[in-house]
Amino acid sequence: MMSTFQAAWVIGRRDFTATVMSRAFVLFLLFPVLIIALSVGFSAATIKMRKQEDRAHVAVIASAAEFAPIGAARARLAPGFGDDFIELTRFDRDYDQADQTKRLLAATDKKLVAVLAGGLAHPRVTGPFDKNARVPRQIGAILTDAQRQAALEATHAAPPPARVDLVRVDESAGALAFERRQTGQIGQWLLFMVTVMLAGMLLSNFIEEKSNKVIEVLASAIPIDAVFFGKLAAMLTVSLCGLAVWVSAAAVGAHFWATGDLTLPTPALGWPVFLLFCFLYFAMNYLLLGGLFLGIGSQASSVREVQSISMPVTIGQIVIFFVATLAGGDFNGPLGIGAALFPLSSPMMMISRAAQTPEIWPHLAALAWQALWVWIVVRLGGALFRRNVLKSGGSPAKAFGPRRAR
Repeated sequence: MMSTFQAAWVIGRRDFTATVMSRAFVLFLLFPVLIIALSVGFSAATIKMRKQEDRAHVAVIASAAEFAPIGAARARLAPGFGDDFIELTRFDRDYDQADQTKRLLAATDKKLVAVLAGGLAHPRVTGPFDKNARVPRQIGAILTDAQRQAALEATHAAPPPARVDLVRVDESAGALAFERRQTGQIGQWLLFMVTVMLAGMLLSNFIEEKSNKVIEVLASAIPIDAVFFGKLAAMLTVSLCGLAVWVSAAAVGAHFWATGDLTLPTPALGWPVFLLFCFLYFAMNYLLLGGLFLGIGSQASSVREVQSISMPVTIGQIVIFFVATLAGGDFNGPLGIGAALFPLSSPMMMISRAAQTPEIWPHLAALAWQALWVWIVVRLGGALFRRNVLKSGGSPAKAFGPRRAR
């Protein structure tokens, strides 16, 4: 009788070869790349269009001389407001300004949200301000700056624009801590999304073999724990192959199409050690969640039943992800310690810590703790499968006792 390790190796090699050599695996690799590429392209086009459409346009009823100081004030303030700053469009004054204001606001081709009249002496703004409160505030800031500039010029005391000398340093503690926390949050989000997306493969794989009675045949020849460990290792390896393809595609896409500065601050542990821990925590997170899914799949008798049972697990994982995100900046607080100790949130919590603190020993302890829980989850799933499906074995608690010879 072969050992558990040898049996797990045989099962893992069999599942890995059967998965990688199938046509469905090619589609599995290409489908996320196509979806992400289309999503990025669509999002970029949508964001560009929304920036143009969301910018509020305000009509200014004034002569060219009256509009000049208002336009100059808007130009001075624009760098501080960014893309959300209002646009001003001048219109010559008609005989009936009240009627002109109504016509401008009702014009569907101009898309005006407010009308400014009266110049700097008696400004009057008309518009639906209850729907967009930022417009009157921005108009007020423009008029205040224009009036202040006009008063200074009238007294011949207008100062020249302030000259600010910029002294650049490599980093500051506050900015670096904030940026590193962002790096940790990105790592948490990627870990959560990739694990949830890839761990679901274990459910369909187990249900298919269970319906074909393959699992019962394997369980009669080798320990069921070896079957579970082998399947987990095989699917983890398949997932790593998929990640390698997707990361390579992302790197190529970023090289050719990315614009601007996409660099992230160096994590506290440095990039090589941080990426190593990201790989290890992904493996632990996948094995933990995959062990749960294997246990669920072993108890279900149909795909519909699997989906019904796995839904609470997925929802719980989303809740755990939000808790780990909230606790990402408070490692030594009650929430941070609890998230690091709870096995399903521990990998996400420790990734955030790896980005922000330079200590190594907490990660070694966390990896050992997570590996222990992988063993517990797999042994418990195997015990439940023997008891409820194979109708052999006693209480699941005996799974953690000494093993009897087969």
